[in-house]
Amino acid sequence: EWRRITMASISVLQRMIPGRYRAGRVQTVPVVCAKSFFGRFNNGPAVPYNKYGIRQVSSLLTASAGSSTVAQRQYVAGKVDFKGVHHVALLCQNLERSLEFYQGILCLEINPERPHNKLPYRGAWLWIGPEMIHLMELPNPDPLAGRPEHGGRDRHFCVGVGAVEPLVEKLEAAGVPYTKSMSGRPAVFFRDPDMNCLECVEMDSWR
Repeated sequence: EWRRITMASISVLQRMIPGRYRAGRVQTVPVVCAKSFFGRFNNGPAVPYNKYGIRQVSSLLTASAGSSTVAQRQYVAGKVDFKGVHHVALLCQNLERSLEFYQGILCLEINPERPHNKLPYRGAWLWIGPEMIHLMELPNPDPLAGRPEHGGRDRHFCVGVGAVEPLVEKLEAAGVPYTKSMSGRPAVFFRDPDMNCLECVEMDSWR
């Protein structure tokens, strides 16, 4: 089935971009992952591709035969080629207490390839999906009291989870307060011991 769809797509590209597939003139054409493009297949309605950061397909297909790659065209146009969020840095008062939260409750794993022997403060790098959280044991300039009860009204960062229910079970078992998304989305907001706020929303992988 995938082979049939792929061959049909190539046929369309041949008509839209003449000259790319002539003998001796084969060039690379940007390809968009069909799973990312159409979102979920069997677990619910299709998710718009721009939700997962896929560029407009029309701009890719209408490129001229002699044009360069997408990244090169962006460089020529003066655009910054962002790749994604590499890590989020969080301040903590006590590293061991924070690791009990992130490792013990959230079950995140430390990235041993990111040691702190070259940094003038204690810390740790933890994997959270394909990205990382960087815990830094440094003085926190933000107040710990008087913060909004709902994390969606405060500084926070958001990560995707396959399902919200297992996370909610862990938070409730550990006595960690949380609030649900006010928009009705399957998402929860909660804070770590230093009042750093995380949002976890139920969604498919986009990488």
